[in-house]
Amino acid sequence: MENGVLYVGTMDGRLLVLNPESGARKWELKPEPKESEQVSGFLSCGAGAGSLKAGMFYGSPVVANDSVFIGSYTGVVYAIDAVRGVTTWDYDVESSIAGGVAVAEGTLFVGSAKGKLIALDAGNGTLKWEFPAENDVWSTPVVADGIVYFGSIDHNLYALNAADGTEKWMFPTNGSIASTPVVVDGVVYVGSFDSKFYAVYADSGNLKWVFDEAGNWYWSQAVYENGVIYAGSLDNKVYAINAGNGTSAWSEPFDTGSPVKASPVVVKNVLVVVSEQGMVYGLDLQNGEKKWQFDEIEAKVLSPIGADGEKIYINAQDNRLYALNADNGRQAWSVSLAK
Repeated sequence: MENGVLYVGTMDGRLLVLNPESGARKWELKPEPKESEQVSGFLSCGAGAGSLKAGMFYGSPVVANDSVFIGSYTGVVYAIDAVRGVTTWDYDVESSIAGGVAVAEGTLFVGSAKGKLIALDAGNGTLKWEFPAENDVWSTPVVADGIVYFGSIDHNLYALNAADGTEKWMFPTNGSIASTPVVVDGVVYVGSFDSKFYAVYADSGNLKWVFDEAGNWYWSQAVYENGVIYAGSLDNKVYAINAGNGTSAWSEPFDTGSPVKASPVVVKNVLVVVSEQGMVYGLDLQNGEKKWQFDEIEAKVLSPIGADGEKIYINAQDNRLYALNADNGRQAWSVSLAK
């Protein structure tokens, strides 16, 4: 959701621009693919752990300076005019892109399967710098106060100078990091494939605390709200963690019934989370109790949830986009994303 329109991708590789009130299409674009490229999923990640497919867009789009930016699993980063719907530039990183992009201060940041974080000029797509990690970079980078933070399959969380790519610090975990970090008030929060969730000081890279109550990987990005971190795990549960000391904020985690691969959102003081099997829950932020439930999606959901303050948008694997009212979780509309 940006500038009063929805940017959403389809299973066959088109970028649709929709009216958020009705789901009506404004325009669509199919980027020119490389040979054998089969694009899909701007808003959606397209697949979960262990099921990446060549050609898909796994990261959500970023809208900045009237352009839409996205990276393809085949290795091409696209810049698309957000008004006219035409590609303004593209850049081939010559490696798979399994995460999203970040744009800050005129620079686009993207990770690659060659173990690099790459910085491009957002205006024309020229290379600024590259930083070599020790394994694939699936994590979507985050930029805060001139520093870019990202995780790698090499088990490390990195902090780099966004201007020139020099390393500020590296924090090791005991598992791969594929999720997007959250940076709030000088602390970086991120989950790892070692089933632990970490809080690391942004200035030094020193550990603040570690939360180790989950029984499986953290795959999706967590969300921060009023001093609490809310994180979904592949153990079917959603955890609420006090950001100050890493203790549980709820008496027990909420069980969604299947793994949580989609990033949650907070809308109208409600935590909205969706399970892999398509069950959508609105949870009380204070105690994790269920306030409402939507159970009419008969398909897997692997994509980050979108929201605009009034509606919640869910891109499911049945090639439909669902819009729910944020107040009560009832369906406002759903539309097919097919041609």
